[in-house]
Amino acid sequence: MTIAVIADIVASRSAPDRDAVQRAIEAATATVEEVRPRATQRWWPTVADEFQAVYETLEDALVATLYLQLALPEGVACRFGLGVGEIGPVESSLTDAIQDGPGWWAARNAIEHAEELEQGKLPGTRSWLVVHDTEPPERRAQAAVVNAYLLLRDQVVADMSPRARRAVYDTWRGRQQKEIAADEGITQAAVSQAINKPLVRALRVGAKDLERAFR
Repeated sequence: MTIAVIADIVASRSAPDRDAVQRAIEAATATVEEVRPRATQRWWPTVADEFQAVYETLEDALVATLYLQLALPEGVACRFGLGVGEIGPVESSLTDAIQDGPGWWAARNAIEHAEELEQGKLPGTRSWLVVHDTEPPERRAQAAVVNAYLLLRDQVVADMSPRARRAVYDTWRGRQQKEIAADEGITQAAVSQAINKPLVRALRVGAKDLERAFR
C-alpha cells in the first residue's frame, strides 16, 4: 500500500508573515520525522502553500498527520488529504522530482473534501482519506472506518488549547513533565491535567493501537 499525503496551509493568504508560517511548518515536520521516521518520502514543500509526503502504511500516515497537527505552533494549521493508490515518477528532462498517479489524485480529492467539511458544519475537520477506485474493494471499504476516526480525532485536537497541544506533543515525544512546565511557566500539575484528560488519553491509546489495527 502507498499513502500519498498532501498538506495545505489553512488561511495562508491572510497570514501576516507567510515566510514565518513556512518556516514553522518545516520545523514541525522535522520534529515529527525525528519522533517517527517512517515516511518513505519525507515532507517537502511544493508550490504555493502545499507540502507532500509519502508513507508505506496507512497507520504511519495517520499517526504522522496527528503528530504534525499537535506540533504546529499557535496560529498555524494544515489541512491533510490522504490518498491510497499507485504513484510513480513522470519522465522529465528538467527534473527528476515529478510524481503522478491515482494516489495523488485521491489525495487531492481528499483534501478538497476536508475543506468542504471544514467550511460547513464541521469546522474542526482537518483530514480526510480517499482510496482510489483502482484499489481492491477491501481497501475501499476501509475508508469509511478511517474517516470516522479522523473526524473525531480532528475535533479532539481542535478543542485543545495551544498550550495543551504543546504539552501533549512534548510528552508523547519523551519530554519530562517538569521540563514542559518550566518552558510553559506553569506547574507540573497543570501539565499532568492537560495530558491526562480522558479524550486526550483516548487519542494516545488510539495512536498506539493503530499499528496493530492496520499492519
